[in-house]
Amino acid sequence: MAKQQIPFRRVVTGNDADGRSGVLLDGDAVNTRPNPVVPGTGMTQFWCFENMPARISGDEDLGAPPFTDAPPQNGLFLRYVESAKTPDGYDPAEDPTATPEHEPVFEPVTGRGDRGGRNKGQSGIHMTRSVDYGFLMAGKRTLILDDGASHDLEKGDVVVELGNYHAWSNPYGESVMGYVMIGGTYEE
Repeated sequence: MAKQQIPFRRVVTGNDADGRSGVLLDGDAVNTRPNPVVPGTGMTQFWCFENMPARISGDEDLGAPPFTDAPPQNGLFLRYVESAKTPDGYDPAEDPTATPEHEPVFEPVTGRGDRGGRNKGQSGIHMTRSVDYGFLMAGKRTLILDDGASHDLEKGDVVVELGNYHAWSNPYGESVMGYVMIGGTYEE
């Protein structure tokens, strides 16, 4: 049986009609997107809001679908990304599912840029119009940037990405990374 994506528990608290705090939602996060290329990996989105300041209310599940790659331009989301070790002996040149690197393609509506390069050993080279706070929660991962340098991150490390192109690889083993991604604008 193929490895399955980890079900992450999500506990959402808030206030009831009388102003008392309590649990509003408690259970597995419902907004997941498995990676079709690497079984047992994917993303789980816990919460998303469209505008800041955020509307504080307990009458809506802001972690429910739809799933989006980039946060709303004036909002944010919280998600986990699970990754697996690059398969031993893997060669992207022999993988028909691999996407070669290409010139940047930018989606102005979503604020996401793509340069290809996705394969079973590396995420695609991408960027979002956002400030991303990434927290490595388990395992190790490698951050790849345009300058050609690779930066190994270990459990507890934090990366702050300012709307730049990057990719991730994982030559080590399973890992889980948490992200708070805040939509933004570029200086002109």
